[in-house]
Order: sequence, then structure tokens, then C-alpha cells
Amino acid sequence: MLGSVLPFSPDLADRVSEYCEKHSEELPESLDKHWEWTVRTWMDAEMMSSKLQGQWMIWMSQWMAPKRVLEVGTFTGFSALAWYEGTRATNAEIITLDVRGEVLNFTRKMFKELGVDDRIRVIEGPAASMLEHVEGQFDLIFLDADKHNYQLYMNRILERRLLSPHGVVLVDNVFARGLTMGNEFNPYIEKIRRPFWEANGETLRKLNKSFLDDPRIDTLILPLFDGVTQIKWRAGYLERQEAGAAKQ
Repeated sequence: MLGSVLPFSPDLADRVSEYCEKHSEELPESLDKHWEWTVRTWMDAEMMSSKLQGQWMIWMSQWMAPKRVLEVGTFTGFSALAWYEGTRATNAEIITLDVRGEVLNFTRKMFKELGVDDRIRVIEGPAASMLEHVEGQFDLIFLDADKHNYQLYMNRILERRLLSPHGVVLVDNVFARGLTMGNEFNPYIEKIRRPFWEANGETLRKLNKSFLDDPRIDTLILPLFDGVTQIKWRAGYLERQEAGAAKQ
């Protein structure tokens, strides 16, 4: 196959996703139950990652073996639980940022009940401000929050060097349900939600170009879920910056 993406209809995409879930390492029972609870409880549950994406997060973090994880966008904590599960071997510290106090009250309580608050720290407040105060570097950073601020968040991360020299940033939803490629794409979006995703599509279109043009980083966009961008420091960039600073 020369192409990279199969042309799935929504029905077929759901069937393929279900097949992948069943033929991959299954989610721990606690994550599965939490995912189902979120769907039943929260009207905006579509903000949460899919079960398959949770399985991917666990696999990725097991493979990367990060010692510190930073997450921008907590919601009810499903993704933080996935990072926790995937970093049992490294006992990684996980810091997750979100501004929605009414959701975080439930999330903190759930983390405590599951006994994962030993390694997951929830910081409440606007992410742009919180990123100015977070200390140290992170081997894995996950952006899954308000799309119109992705550029601001990424600039904070790079300017403050929150990403470790060999770390990776994962940016979620860079396809905006397909509308990043153009508003004529994806006729299946609900009419009431279309303006929201069209606005995000325009924002993310500019963002993806900005990432590609940024001399500090190397970028790879993959057709996973709703589009995932992988970002790392460009080879030699940090060394050149340090050499330049030493000459001053």
C-alpha cells in the first residue's frame, strides 16, 4: 500500500477501532471502568481519549520509560491513569495541568481512591501561567487541551526547556476531526458541533505549519486517532545554543 491512511467510513472506523482494542493488550480494569464512568457522567466526554488511545499511551510510555511526564489537559484523568500504568517500571512523576476546578474535584478524589496520587500531581490553573512555574525537565509531554493555545503552550515548553534533550512532545487532535485539511472534509460532523471544529481546524492548520517551520524542533504528524504530532529537539540545536551562550 503506497498510501498511509485507509479511507474508512465512520461505521468502519468504529469497527476497526474495536478490532484493534480487542487484539491489543487490554486496558487495566480500573482504566476501563473509569472510561465508562466518564462517558456516563460527563456530557462533554468526547474530550476524553478513546480506549484504544489509552492502550497506545500505556504502550508508548512503557517503551519510552520516562522518569517525568507532563500533561496539559487533565479532564477526568483517563490519560493520566494511562501514563501512570505505563510508567510503573520507572516510577515516573506525573504532573497534569487543568483549569476546570469542577472536574478536577472529582479527578483528585478518584486518584486518591485508586491510590495513584503518590505519583500523579494535579495543578489547577491556566496552563499558560502554570507552565511558567513548573520546574525541571520532562521526558514525555502530552498536549491535549484548548487548541487555540497550543502554540503558546509549545513556546513556553521550548523557551523554558521543559522538554529533556531526548524527550518527546505528543500533541493530540491536530486533525480537528479532519477539518485541518479543509472545511469541506468530514461531512459526518454534527451540525451543532461543526463551527467549533472548523475554528479548531483553521487554528491547527496554522499550528502544524508553524511547527514544521520552527528551527528548534523536528516534527512528525501521524494519522493516529484525531491526528498526533510527535516533536523532539532538532539534532544539534541545544548544543549550538549552549555553545553560543558560552561565548558570551
